[in-house]
Amino acid sequence: MSKLFVLAVTVITLLALLPTAGIAAPPFQEEGTQYTVQAGDTLAMIAEKQYGDKMLYTAIVYYNNRMARLDKNISPISDANSLEPGWVIYLPPAEKAKRYAELMAKGVTLPEVDPLTVTGDIISAGSSTVFPLSERMAERFKDEGYQGSITIDSIGSGAGFERFCKSGETDIANASRPIKHSEVESCRAIGREPVEFRVGTDGLAVVVSKENDFLTNLTLEQLAKIFSDEVQKWSEVDPSWPNEDIKRFSPGTDSGTFDFFVEYVMNATYGKDAGKERILKAANLQLSEDDNVLVQGVMGSKYAIGYFGYAYYQENTDKLNVLSINGIAPDEVTVEAGEYPLARPLFLYSTGRIMTEKPQVAAFINFYLTYVNEEIKSVGYFPLGAETLNQSRLAWLDAMGQ
Repeated sequence: MSKLFVLAVTVITLLALLPTAGIAAPPFQEEGTQYTVQAGDTLAMIAEKQYGDKMLYTAIVYYNNRMARLDKNISPISDANSLEPGWVIYLPPAEKAKRYAELMAKGVTLPEVDPLTVTGDIISAGSSTVFPLSERMAERFKDEGYQGSITIDSIGSGAGFERFCKSGETDIANASRPIKHSEVESCRAIGREPVEFRVGTDGLAVVVSKENDFLTNLTLEQLAKIFSDEVQKWSEVDPSWPNEDIKRFSPGTDSGTFDFFVEYVMNATYGKDAGKERILKAANLQLSEDDNVLVQGVMGSKYAIGYFGYAYYQENTDKLNVLSINGIAPDEVTVEAGEYPLARPLFLYSTGRIMTEKPQVAAFINFYLTYVNEEIKSVGYFPLGAETLNQSRLAWLDAMGQ
């Protein structure tokens, strides 16, 4: 055998043993078709043409919006009655659309999980907002017999997606915002196709100290101004307020809460992509990925203001006051109805491959989706409506090929 041949075999063998994390996966191919919306199109008309049943437009909305998370070329549908010509939307195969309608009509039930039979460890990381809910669900999973180890790191949504999509260290990413297309691309680069599971709703709480005697309600515009570099004192926002410096407390830039606040409060007032700079340049701003640090900071001054997930306010109602926004206070009714301006969804992300190769991950997410509405209120968040919860359970079935 020649030395050259031996060398070639050795090189090929070594290459085969190298980790593939940095090697791009082939593009994801989803069954179904893409359709360019024409003038006069309605979803009911498209469903009638595609499936022979106009009521299957609900399936188009569900599958389209899941695909829009993964493919930046697909337009999300926020209002089923409003389509724009030129939009590219995703049409699921007929069998998927019909199955969706059947399951939504009768309710989605997942296969029963017995925690006593589940083995193997689970690693998750991400949102500090989702953390207390995931911690509660993990405690219940263990109480009912699971003997493995569940790691839940509270590091912010962005950092959680870094671990999930770049280094591939975790099985589950916890997030208080939807995954970004850049993060999807990072996931695909290491062979991960993210699957989204919505698990609850949070009403972002804007809070002040119990000592604060001048604030009960803010408009979104006032809230943006308070957290911007445009003003330094309360009296600059409203002359009837104290001539005192505003002390600002905000989640850190890796937090999904920060991203949400920038998009829905700061950018809404100062323009797209301007809000982040305005808040980061503000005086007397303290950033922290630890919501408990923010709680302590707001409690410490009459002139402080902060924002974070509702659960952290609920734990400190004796020390903090929550403000109404545009005259609406966060509670179960206003958040679920979408009336409270700062309501936001909470998510878990995993992949079908992880769930198949690590049955303990599939079992835990199944358990989570089965019992989350029984636990979520006690944590301080708001339960999903039946349709949304059924959609998350259907995503589990789809991920598992069931």
